[in-house]
Amino acid sequence: MSLLFQTRSVGDVTVIACSGRIVEGDESAALDSYVTRLLPLQPHIVLDLGGVSFVDSAGLGLLVRLKTRTRAESGDLKLCAAGDSIRRVLSVTKLNTILPAYESDVEAITAFYTPAESAEAPPSLDIDILCVHPSADVLAYLRELLRRAEYGVTTTTNLSDARTLVRATRPTVVVIAAELHARAMAEAAETGFAQAARVVRLPAGFSTDDAGDAAARLLDEVGGAASTEVIP
Repeated sequence: MSLLFQTRSVGDVTVIACSGRIVEGDESAALDSYVTRLLPLQPHIVLDLGGVSFVDSAGLGLLVRLKTRTRAESGDLKLCAAGDSIRRVLSVTKLNTILPAYESDVEAITAFYTPAESAEAPPSLDIDILCVHPSADVLAYLRELLRRAEYGVTTTTNLSDARTLVRATRPTVVVIAAELHARAMAEAAETGFAQAARVVRLPAGFSTDDAGDAAARLLDEVGGAASTEVIP
């Protein structure tokens, strides 16, 4: 049975949901090739093993190699949702010390933004600002604009992944599209936007405004929000 993949991006992390078996031969080769295509542009990878029924010795060796390669690209590889049999193999082989299996993709993603526990661990992703907007083009612009202003930035197009990223990154400021702002506030108790507290709302015409004027206004608002003390 072929090994199948479904990929989604959550901020700077790529989640690959695998379905099938990770075994020597075509299946392992397919996973190797799939991850190779992501590197070096997307070195922060979560392998969701919820749909994987079996991993053989060659497959485990591949996972170790992939972790080494992601770290060489200043990223990391984390596992999540592994079944009991795979967890048992990881434990018996003691590979769980270098390939810990998180319960869910949310926990694995959060681990990327948690300070490293040892000198050998790769550095965590340092995030100041979360941008939420339905347009990938607008997000690309915001990401570069804010990074050039020396902010740590991560982005998402939807509120579902924004929930995960707010929990994972605890951003200083959330920059959010006007059309998503009302929904985010209505769901504040669930999403955690209320806890982020400092929110900069992008006007509906942001993407069509004069780029220079829009950039200057945004940087002023972000700077003001970032320097404002949050009162519990």
